[in-house]
Amino acid sequence: MSQSPLELEVLARIKREARANGCSEKEVIRTYIQRQNDANRAAFLATPNQERIILLPQCLRNSNCQAPLTHHGYICQQCNPTCQVHQISTSAMAQGYKGVYVLPGGSMAENIIDSIRPHAIVGIACEKEALLGGMLLEKLGLVGRAILLIRDGCVNTFVKLGEVLKILGLHLDQNTSL
Repeated sequence: MSQSPLELEVLARIKREARANGCSEKEVIRTYIQRQNDANRAAFLATPNQERIILLPQCLRNSNCQAPLTHHGYICQQCNPTCQVHQISTSAMAQGYKGVYVLPGGSMAENIIDSIRPHAIVGIACEKEALLGGMLLEKLGLVGRAILLIRDGCVNTFVKLGEVLKILGLHLDQNTSL
């Protein structure tokens, strides 16, 4: 995502807070993301799957992925059943999600949101991208659910697939634990 002056200031504040509290930036960001997920829980659960989209980072793709890049990101060709993008997109579409978008960068997210107009978004990302994505959703007044990568970087990343599938399969049961 391109970073606005406000976003740069937020990241600088996070660095200062981490130093002041003797913890890492990742710990501060993870705490913020967990609080946002908790605060959005009821609204997320109340949003039908048909009004939700999923934003995936391109780094979840297999290194030999042949998905073509379009104005809405990479289009999964469903060619490799062991690929997490394939598994997530197949499950999401089976659950009636409005769409799954594999982004080459966070800056594409706002264009997709403007075009698709979802009411809720599941975003899978590294800590900083999830933080910036959460700020975008706050700005746009949308409900979000962030799921952090367990191994981040620019290639060959991973997410806890069980956690993702649990969230995708949620029904409007207020007793379901997120």
